[in-house]
Amino acid sequence: MSLILTTVNDAFFQPLKGLAAASPGARPCPDFSDDEFLHLGIQRVVQSSESGRAFLQEHGLRFQNTPALGNYFAALKSKRRGLVIKDVNLALLVSANTVLHDRLAEIPELSDFECFAQDGHWHKAAAHDSRHEGSKMAVGHFYSLNLRTHTLRHLAAAQGLHEHDMSALKRIKPKGLRQAIAKGKRVLIVYDKSGIDFAYWSRCRQECAVYFLSRVKENMVFDWIQSVLWDRSDPRNHGVTEDRRVRTREGHLLRIVYYTDPLTGKHYEFLTNQLDLPVGVIVELYRRRWEAEKVFDQIKNKLEEKKAWASSLIAKETQAQLIAITHNLLLIYEQILEVEHALTNEAEDKRRKQRKEAAEQACAQAGQPLSTLVTEPRRTTQRSVKFIRWLRQAIREKLTEAAAVLQLKRLYATQ
Repeated sequence: MSLILTTVNDAFFQPLKGLAAASPGARPCPDFSDDEFLHLGIQRVVQSSESGRAFLQEHGLRFQNTPALGNYFAALKSKRRGLVIKDVNLALLVSANTVLHDRLAEIPELSDFECFAQDGHWHKAAAHDSRHEGSKMAVGHFYSLNLRTHTLRHLAAAQGLHEHDMSALKRIKPKGLRQAIAKGKRVLIVYDKSGIDFAYWSRCRQECAVYFLSRVKENMVFDWIQSVLWDRSDPRNHGVTEDRRVRTREGHLLRIVYYTDPLTGKHYEFLTNQLDLPVGVIVELYRRRWEAEKVFDQIKNKLEEKKAWASSLIAKETQAQLIAITHNLLLIYEQILEVEHALTNEAEDKRRKQRKEAAEQACAQAGQPLSTLVTEPRRTTQRSVKFIRWLRQAIREKLTEAAAVLQLKRLYATQ
């Protein structure tokens, strides 16, 4: 009896098994099935070809059923197929969020919260996009990063010439921002200053128990109500200088947490309509908003997704969904390799430890200790170039997982 060895390709795509067929929009298409369209789209994200034509020419012969160029672009702008791809990522999010490590587990006060960093991400227009006043407009998408598991969800594509973030958030509506989180949980969204609209914040809190955290804009005016005592003995609160309750001129009750970074001496004012969480937790959650920027950097500079694939809005949304699916598969597969093969990026772990120790030492010398939420060990915020290049090669060359893992171990053991 011969031993069947699992390939990296099979292991990487395994979490998608049956998801396309389970979508209400799935239809039998013998010439180019929904499952083939899904896999082809993810392969395009992973392999970083500069265009659809280049992708099919460079990689098409590897696939069992490669569509003609016209059929491929027709499928890309199909509304039905776009809905199937969206359903796949929603189903993948459910399964991934149950198995991936919880990055907020060390903060017990967040046990009844789901926390997300949301933001817009922009890239170049498609080759055949129309011009406005002689120039092609950048293509925007709004994403939500789960701060517990780091799974990525596409919320909406920007509309118009350059849609403002607040316009998109209102179009998504409070229910959409809640992202189907079960009752009994509150949702906290961390957004930059472009996500501030106090009337909308109030509506989201009242309708769906969705709260916001941002930073104070310049020239904002509030009526001071009171300064609230906080636990100065809690090492998570190092750097906090004040916890203030304020009211807007329209009557919205808000909270401002004042913080001085012990490492840089820079002052911050964090603004939220969540009034109960410890001050150090508020600071830490906003600090983790930067993790969304790291994911966008991974998309743009490591996966090299820098421009739209096609001109139609449906095609642009499908591309964004496929990018999110690819990110989530990378997360899952990296954890599988860690758990089943004891694979960790030793060189990167060492560098991260050195950076943390240097920061702790500098703050200790200045007599300004860091919050323990900063100094606790962290999981990586993005996949390494080593990992992505290894995966590309292993998929292209149809390597068995056993052989490929040995290669990755050698890569991870070196600088």
